[in-house]
Amino acid sequence: MPGPTKFSATLWRRPCWASELDGTFGIERASAGDIPALAFVWRQSWYESHAALSFGKEPDQAYFEARAAKLLPDCLIARKEGELVGLVSWQENELYQLFVLPGVYGGGLAAELIERAETAMREAGHKQLFLLCRVGNDRARAFYEKQGWQVAQLADSPEGSVIGYLEDAMWRMEKYLA
Repeated sequence: MPGPTKFSATLWRRPCWASELDGTFGIERASAGDIPALAFVWRQSWYESHAALSFGKEPDQAYFEARAAKLLPDCLIARKEGELVGLVSWQENELYQLFVLPGVYGGGLAAELIERAETAMREAGHKQLFLLCRVGNDRARAFYEKQGWQVAQLADSPEGSVIGYLEDAMWRMEKYLA
């Protein structure tokens, strides 16, 4: 697994207490200049949460940078002390990607990012939202359920990977907004 780089030398694995996080995040729209750091956060969080569920060959930084570029413009990023530590993106009514560095797990950042994305989708006129969560990613499923999402069905979804597109079992989770 890759270690820290200039994008996150301090928060990649350093534990944070919730009290450290209160009021210290800046959340803003991602821009093209954020792509390398955004890809780094996505990659590090992916290794923590998805590597055991992957299909063999592990994606490199270039793979994540190419995918990260496609998240704009509907992508928010979070910074702590100027360092990018989290991201959320959406496409129409789909919560598409949500990742935070392991060093900030448990501090409320992911919940804040998901709430901001839900607000953006609501403001765009969407009332029924969905996301796809890989079967076996029980930690993510429990997190989404805590945020009010419910498993609606099992779905086979083509998942892009470094070895091509593969059919992958996913939980389709939904949330209805008032």
